[in-house]
Amino acid sequence: MTLRTPKEIAARVTALAITNFVAFDTIDTKTATDYLIEYNLWEYITPDEKEFISNPTEDKKFQETWKCECILVLLWALKIVNSLPFPNELCNLNDIPTEKYPVSGDRDPSNFINTIHTIRSKSEILDANDLYYRYDRACVDTRMNNREMTQIHPSIVYERHYALNWLINYMDQEWDDISCDT
Repeated sequence: MTLRTPKEIAARVTALAITNFVAFDTIDTKTATDYLIEYNLWEYITPDEKEFISNPTEDKKFQETWKCECILVLLWALKIVNSLPFPNELCNLNDIPTEKYPVSGDRDPSNFINTIHTIRSKSEILDANDLYYRYDRACVDTRMNNREMTQIHPSIVYERHYALNWLINYMDQEWDDISCDT
């Protein structure tokens, strides 16, 4: 099992940050597109993200806002965020200092992508993946048995599990195709 490289992780979190700004109406599609072109970032945007940026419907925006949890996991993997909080409350990306966030103002995001050199250990990432696999399994089991999960938020768990599976190259899947089998 091979982890994603620091540069891959930094590029992925940068792409997610831009789509997240569109999802939350922080920037519009033209601004996002211009930014991606200006900083040569199109290569990091997936086909699904390109489709979202070109047509961000309200339903797609809602779905995309959940990617905040993926951003948190990737920033954790890059040692920018110290820990992954218990998955019972949505993360707040505003808690991350602007200078440590991949996209901000007129700062070139290529500097973020190209200057990240260390990530958490394989053991830490695998332990987190195992934990979120188990959380996700508990959520699925609860749903299948028509019970309600009250201790943890199933959507937070799913998004974090998704990002962790991408980090560990689960089944060699690309971002748009990650599966969260339980």
